[in-house]
Amino acid sequence: MSNDMLLSESQPKVNRGRKIWFIVVLLLIVATCVHVFYFLFNKDLNFDAYKTVVGKTTETSLGRLTLNEIIIDDNQILLNATFKPVKDLNFDYQIFFFPQVFVNGKEFTVRNGGQSIQQFDKTYTIYSSVKLSELPEEQTLNLDIRYNDWNGEKKIDEPWEFQVEASQEQLQEDRKIFPVEKKVKLLDGQEITIEKVVSTPISTTIYFSSENSLLNEALHFKIQSATGESWPFNLAYPLNEEYTKWGVRLDALYLTGKSYELIPIAANGSELGSAIKIGDS
Repeated sequence: MSNDMLLSESQPKVNRGRKIWFIVVLLLIVATCVHVFYFLFNKDLNFDAYKTVVGKTTETSLGRLTLNEIIIDDNQILLNATFKPVKDLNFDYQIFFFPQVFVNGKEFTVRNGGQSIQQFDKTYTIYSSVKLSELPEEQTLNLDIRYNDWNGEKKIDEPWEFQVEASQEQLQEDRKIFPVEKKVKLLDGQEITIEKVVSTPISTTIYFSSENSLLNEALHFKIQSATGESWPFNLAYPLNEEYTKWGVRLDALYLTGKSYELIPIAANGSELGSAIKIGDS
């Protein structure tokens, strides 16, 4: 299997002592993740309207890190960086940096993910995705980005830091919000409320909640178009420490039709509840 296929995800280190789900570091071998990052940062694709070109470099005793580009998505920030380690640093593609991002002075991070891809000259492309509980509505965001976490477990004493202004004006214009606000009783007796589906040119996210703590991440969804095409969602992630608010995202999907059906499913694909119509009736 290619080195490019290693993806790592981590939940915020600051909250690990409070909830078990902040302790877990997932190592996923997922080939499609490489293609998603390539899809978003490939220069030939028309994502320039959603990118902020940075090109800033910070050097520490561990090496030189250049923050190349940022993409602002719906409650998600994607980062593309280049790392040149110092000669005696034991670094390879299995090591990940999980950046801490403050947005307008506040931290909204709920999960980090990323990849390290080795280049021919012993430099590494560092891709990072930072999922957030929310994003401020301002068109221009002030980002304080700190690469201070090594593999989700080791603190970096000399973090690489960047201060960047990023615009989400075009994204706000192009995103589509499908209000739902419908309760769904699952076959196992749990009840959830599907709040909304938000689709952008970069991803589509389903937001749902429950009155009580919902600990089962095995809940998945699929969205089906009027023509019968469907897209499965998985790996829901909590948006609060009480496990009552959740998001589940599918990258590289933009819902451009007028109406769809949203269906909760189990990991094996069996339906857990009735289909919900979203969009125009």
